[in-house]
Amino acid sequence: MSDSILYLQVEPVFITDINRIFEGYEHLALVSTVDRVKGIIKLRATPDTMPEVQEIIDHLPVFAKVLPNFQEV
Repeated sequence: MSDSILYLQVEPVFITDINRIFEGYEHLALVSTVDRVKGIIKLRATPDTMPEVQEIIDHLPVFAKVLPNFQEV
């Protein structure tokens, strides 16, 4: 996994909410849905913004599981 890409698993119903949260923090990360049924999303940031992205993830109002070894097919 790249040091500027992070995969998360959330309840599918919260994917849009997380996307909107990151839209509010302009230019930190781009959120893409990898698997909408399983709730897997990809956050693309830069190495410079990744610490802030991780801090936001730690304080999300919903549970988000980081998937460190996730491989897209």
